[in-house]
Amino acid sequence: MPDQAELSVLNRLRDARILVTGACGFVGRHVVELGRRIGATLHAFDASTGDLDGPVCWQGDITDQGRVREVVQQVQPRGIIHLAAAGVAYGSGNLPELLRVNCGGLAVLLEAAAEVEPRPAVVCAGSGFEYAPKDGPLSEDDPVEPNSAYGVSKAAATMVARFYATRLPITILRLFSIYGPGEREPRLVPYVIQRAKQGLPIELTPGEQLRDYTYVGDVAEAFFRVLAQAEKHSGIRLYNVSSGVVVTLRQLVEALVERLRLRGLDPEPRFGARPYRADEIMHYAADAGRWIAAFGWSPRTSLRVGLERMLDGEA
Repeated sequence: MPDQAELSVLNRLRDARILVTGACGFVGRHVVELGRRIGATLHAFDASTGDLDGPVCWQGDITDQGRVREVVQQVQPRGIIHLAAAGVAYGSGNLPELLRVNCGGLAVLLEAAAEVEPRPAVVCAGSGFEYAPKDGPLSEDDPVEPNSAYGVSKAAATMVARFYATRLPITILRLFSIYGPGEREPRLVPYVIQRAKQGLPIELTPGEQLRDYTYVGDVAEAFFRVLAQAEKHSGIRLYNVSSGVVVTLRQLVEALVERLRLRGLDPEPRFGARPYRADEIMHYAADAGRWIAAFGWSPRTSLRVGLERMLDGEA
């Protein structure tokens, strides 16, 4: 959560009209909450927005060209944060559906945004899964050769953004492993928490995978920092956003187990009870040097603090 000094940059967005797609998702809810704290005039677009507190809510399908155009014309946003996506949960969705939502939906949104004046700055959620797997930190100059349907769809969406970047200022933030309050199973951290609460064994792989976990509140702040410091630019800007701290999944689980025990639970992790997936990526971390050089800021919530906030249910 940004302190007052850091909010001074974000306060440039006070009263600015910001459209957030995918506002009811895991990251979207944190984006909406931070936007509310900043004092932005938020407009939330999602398939269902009934329980969001604060923003003006617009319901619709991101692939519905008429509806998206109507909303963009009505809102006339200064900035757009595009989070709507399919297939974020591992193994969900097939490639045709992922391309329909992740590429087609983005094209629909950017086409609508290009029709309003002044044209808004657009910040899109990309993914580290767009890159070819690598035994080391991934940089923006590494090959784009995804090995999953989700990664293919996000890489294709980046190409869509490049096409529209001649007409709109567009920034892609490639995100890596995100955790925090509101995260749901089958993702690892909520899985461990729920099994511990139920008194059930926690079945895990050996846990040697290397990951770069970033707290979701810091990810939300990154999107607003782009809009707050956005100067008109040509082409497309692409940045990795990550904590820069690499841990094994075993270290992550052990840190979480320690905190669960301090809360009176008795978690039973069983490392090696599950095999690695056939397509397991053993090293998934980012080189975020380009982002830090451009914005002078990096995610700062430690894993210890982030896990405590997640257990407390705090933003």
